[in-house]
Order: sequence, then C-alpha cells, then structure tokens
Amino acid sequence: MAEARPLRDAPLLRSLVYYWETLLSARGRYLLVVAAVLALVGADTRRTQAFRLFALAAAALLPGSLVRLWPRPRVRLEAPLPERATAGRSLPLFVSVSSRDGQPLPGPLRAFVRPPREAPVPVALTPGEQVVDTPEASARLRFDLRFERRGRYELRGPGVARLDPLGLASGLPLFAPGGTVLVHPRFERLEEFPVPVGRRYQPGGIPLSSSTGDAIEFVGTREYRPGDPLKHIHWRSWARRGEPVVKEFQEEYFCRIALVLDTFLPRGFGAEGRRAFEAALSLGASVADVFSRSEHIVDVLAAGPDLYEVSAGRSLAYLENILDVLACLEPCQQPPFETVGPALFDKLAQTTTVVAVLLDWDDARAAFLRRVGAMGVAVRGVIVRDGPTAQPWQAAAGELNLSLVEARALEERLSGD
Repeated sequence: MAEARPLRDAPLLRSLVYYWETLLSARGRYLLVVAAVLALVGADTRRTQAFRLFALAAAALLPGSLVRLWPRPRVRLEAPLPERATAGRSLPLFVSVSSRDGQPLPGPLRAFVRPPREAPVPVALTPGEQVVDTPEASARLRFDLRFERRGRYELRGPGVARLDPLGLASGLPLFAPGGTVLVHPRFERLEEFPVPVGRRYQPGGIPLSSSTGDAIEFVGTREYRPGDPLKHIHWRSWARRGEPVVKEFQEEYFCRIALVLDTFLPRGFGAEGRRAFEAALSLGASVADVFSRSEHIVDVLAAGPDLYEVSAGRSLAYLENILDVLACLEPCQQPPFETVGPALFDKLAQTTTVVAVLLDWDDARAAFLRRVGAMGVAVRGVIVRDGPTAQPWQAAAGELNLSLVEARALEERLSGD
C-alpha cells in the first residue's frame, strides 16, 4: 500500500499556496478574497446584482495573472540571512537589489519575504513586501523579523519580481538563497549568581583551559631527581650547568560548575507547562552567561531523549554554543535523571558545584540532588514553576540550597527588557 502524502504536499494545494504567497501582491490577495466573497454572494443572479462586482474584480485580476509570463528581472539580489536571533526581539533583514548593467532598475519591482516553511510558531514580518520604483541603479530595503519563540527556523530567501501596472500580481520571481536561523531563548544579563564554589585539581586540565588563573605552565627549573620524566628535562640548562635539570610546573586548580537542566514534563502538560519550560531555559541561559564571563568552566547538561553536553568558559567555547543547544531543546516525556546521572557522576571528581534548574520537586529529583551532595559537591537548586510542586520543597531548602522562581513572573520580566 502506498504511503499517504500529507495534505500540504498535494500538487493543487502547493500550486495555490505558491500563487498566493509568491505571485499575488498584498493588494492582489485582498482583491482575490473580495472576489471570492462576491462570487458566493452573487451566486443567485436573480436575487442580487453582486455578480457584476465580481465580474469587475475578476476582470482586474485577469491581466495581473498574465504577468506570470514575464521573465525574471535581470538584477542582482543579495539578502544575507542571519544565523542567530533572540526570541521576542526584532531582527533586521536587509535586501539589496541592483541592476546588472548599471542602468536604472526595471520598475516597478516587488520585493517580498515569505514566511518560513518550518517554524515552531509563525514569524512576524514587517513589512511583508515593498515596491521598488526608483531611477537609481540599486536599492536597499529593510524587513524586520520577529521570532516569538526560540527554536530552529528554516527561512526561505527573499524574492524580487516584476509588478504589473495595477500592483496586483508579479511575474516569475528571482530568489535569494535561504538558510537556517537558530533563535535563542531570552535571558537576563545577571551581574552575579551566588553559588557555593571551590577549587579542585583538574587532571589533563592543560588543553581544557586557557592561560588565565592557575594554568599549568613553566615556572622554573630544579635539579633532576630519580623518577622525573625525561620529557621534562631542560636541555639548555643541562648543557650550561653540566648536570641534569628538569622543568618545574604549577598544577591546574580551578572551579568547574555543572549546570543541569531538567527537561521532564508529563504528557498533556499544556500551556502552563510550556511556560515553565521556556522560563527554565531562559534562567539556564542567564546562569550560563554569568559563568561564561568568569574564570569558571561550565558544563551544561540537558537531558531529554538524548543527552546534550557543552562546555564553556576559559576559552573553551562561547556563550553562543550553549545558546545554540538551548534553542533546540524540547520537553521529554520520560524522567531524565537516569540519563543525566551516570554522565554527571563521572564528572564529579572534577566538578565543584552543581546548579540544577528544575521544573518540579519530587522524590526522584530530591534523591538526585542528595546523591550529588553526598559526593562532596556543592549544590544549588532552582525550581521554576507556577503553582504548587508535586511535593513540598521547603523542608529541603536549607539542605540542598533550594529556591523557587515563578515562571510567569520571569516571563513578564524578560518581556519587559
């Protein structure tokens, strides 16, 4: 049996969508809707004369539909798409149109931006299209994109086409290349995020840290002692002094923080659960931003169907690498602590502090943090939630350094930035 194709892939529907989005201008779409309404109202020609208005609207659309036979405009179209954006903030998109021979642009031209084909939520485009009618040889247009939710968006390249004299339809368009935009979660730029920190010896820490802080580096020489590695011999000093000399190093100690993001939401979590999840990711981004500007190393562990891990700080990676991961995270339906636990406990020999951003409080989360604390690692837990938790968390607040942040209040604060 042949596999059923989605309705959106039906040839007729795809043709109608292409005609609506690409060939009709905003004025033409408005007139087409008016014509469709008049056709329904004037179906009974004996009772109403609305069919006469329908005939006028259709007559105006007919010449515009023939403009599709016009060739594509011979112009250069440049529209570099952004690679990253932030949810809730407008992002400018500049479109440059120039003639190939230095002559004035053939006008009028219609420049437009189509909505993304794949998007978590609709994208606001301002304006949706612009008319280019200038005696100059080039024009630069600005469109504003606004992504209301973080995620991965597949943007289609802007287009430019010849516009008919009535401004209702355009010919075959010339498109710029499309691209992928990662929309990061909104976050606050905090000055500090108090956590209990310490310092531990980091074996193999040389390639994992920059030269700031207590980096392992050559600090001097001393006489050779039995058992010193031969690779540490300082040959120039040996030749000068006539006896074996080895290089002396300073070991690497620094603070390493693990940021654990709870992604578990039960089935049917609804709008309230989605709000808490988005607020938790925003808080995680704020915490990561604080530590990425310090001398600490931050390991971000986000558990879901797969375990996402990225490290930042001390020249390991930029904050953008962490935000790229947070942009694509989705809630998981299975408790993630069985996934995070083994990976995190393997790192506890080098980890000094664990910051856990939680979506609820129950026995599984409490047992996870208590096991972390029992291994000598400092713990800071933040619950992001509206309403009561599954179990009271106040009793463990002092033991596990717990606090609660209301998701709605955090969302309102971020929206006001």
